[in-house]
Amino acid sequence: MTKPNQTPKLNAPGARLHSLVDQAQLLMDQLTVLSDGQSEAIEGGDVAQIIEIVSKRDPIVHGLVNIGEEIGAFIEDPEMIAKVSDDERSKAMRRIASIEHAMKRLRERDAQDQIQMKVTRDAMAEQLSNMGTNQSALRAYSGRPSTPNPILQDRQG
Repeated sequence: MTKPNQTPKLNAPGARLHSLVDQAQLLMDQLTVLSDGQSEAIEGGDVAQIIEIVSKRDPIVHGLVNIGEEIGAFIEDPEMIAKVSDDERSKAMRRIASIEHAMKRLRERDAQDQIQMKVTRDAMAEQLSNMGTNQSALRAYSGRPSTPNPILQDRQG
């Protein structure tokens, strides 16, 4: 004697909606992990790591956009959504709302990261600007056109 299947059998449109939401959740989870790493790299000033993470995030974001469009089209199609049971539709809508909430938090963190990167960039630009000014002042007051540090010059001059 076989045991009856404990999970409810989804109809084709319900299974499709469930699959789309699963894909969106998987991509969102991956994006969250990368975003955590991005924030840590920004705090640590690791430019190479930031660039690597951004390059990994891009395809995931595009995937989320595509899945979101598919989910939107599915939900807006009255024939398709009518074929999904109320329970399946309700579960899917709760999961979609959860994904949207996570995306909102991620956008807020990205905005904070962007502000932090701008502050860091401006500080570096200021340091580089000051270095050029300091070198110009040193040349102007040294009275000679050569480098101000003769230790670095060869003995021949």
